[in-house]
Amino acid sequence: MGVEIPTDYLARLRRRLREKSLFHGEVTLSSGKKSSYYMDCRLTTLDPEGSVLIGHAILELLAGKGIRADAIGGMSIGADPIVSAVVTMSSLQGRPIRGFLVRKERKEHGRQKLIEGIEPGSVRNVVIVDDVCTTGKSTFDAIAAAESEGMKVAAVISLVDREEGGSDDLRKKYPYFAITTARELLAEAAASG
Repeated sequence: MGVEIPTDYLARLRRRLREKSLFHGEVTLSSGKKSSYYMDCRLTTLDPEGSVLIGHAILELLAGKGIRADAIGGMSIGADPIVSAVVTMSSLQGRPIRGFLVRKERKEHGRQKLIEGIEPGSVRNVVIVDDVCTTGKSTFDAIAAAESEGMKVAAVISLVDREEGGSDDLRKKYPYFAITTARELLAEAAASG
């Protein structure tokens, strides 16, 4: 069973992000910095069409760059819908990849896991994803958790790169890619009125 993906899937994904997730107005980011816009990507990552487009876009990026990974994961909450989209789409496209989520803190009960969805030592090469990259802090936290469990980070992918330093820091150590940038989304929004 296949899923029909439009050939203009990246343009459709950017349009979805502009229409559903890009908000103008002064906000305070998690870094404490002020911004004239905000990216609420969960409004796209948890949207049915957005989810399909995101899963396909990430799988195509991995295939196009020749990146092979045993699993894909990231810091919970931002990465949760992205991981689910990629895992689901990978199965539907016949190229399955496992998913995992990194908790902000290790569970204090049960098996006291920091990483959910995979068993320690069951995967080697992983891709770390996040919805937005600003400072890269949550992405670096997810990377640290994965590496502490013996995983090797094959690539890091953000749905949207705000180009505010985090992606530059990530590129210093890892293959880093963004599906789109805030600059592209802002320019397209201005052009479309």
